[in-house]
Amino acid sequence: MKKKITALLVILAIMAAVPLFSNLKSIKFPEEKPKNLTQAEIITRTAANNFRKHYCRETLKALVLILNSNYKAGAFDKNDMIKKSDFIKKFKKGKDYYSIIENTVKKTGDECISYKGKAASIPYFKVSKGYTNSSKKYPYLKACACPWDTRKKDCKNSENTVGVSINTLDKLCAMGLDCKTALRHFIDARY
Repeated sequence: MKKKITALLVILAIMAAVPLFSNLKSIKFPEEKPKNLTQAEIITRTAANNFRKHYCRETLKALVLILNSNYKAGAFDKNDMIKKSDFIKKFKKGKDYYSIIENTVKKTGDECISYKGKAASIPYFKVSKGYTNSSKKYPYLKACACPWDTRKKDCKNSENTVGVSINTLDKLCAMGLDCKTALRHFIDARY
């Protein structure tokens, strides 16, 4: 009886340990530790991760302004970055796109969106439900229509309603608005 209980305990211990060791294979270590990267490198990698090749230049500038603001406001998700080598593999013209993003980040510098003299935290998402709402947490964000988002597949599944819809922002910029004017559709803040 003692041998059976011991054997059962050994089997249970092995079964409990197997998932721990199998997860080790899936752990990904970053190319560089984020704390070793400059603000410009972090913004570049995050903009690259959120970049779509159809975005116009003004959309990219607006995205960089949002990312600069979030970085300065301490509301920055460092897990939203992509390695340069992974980005280049993702697109046919990856090197060209990455250099455009780097140049946009350099030209934008430290410029950010502020509210009452402080950098504003700006939530952003790929697509909304067709509208955005205002929020007490973000008093500088406006409720607004995002009619272009309703044409996207993700629209019905989107839970995002507070912040900036990058899809609508891109449509506004593509119609000829500069990045700051397009951002005013969502944000009542100073640049």
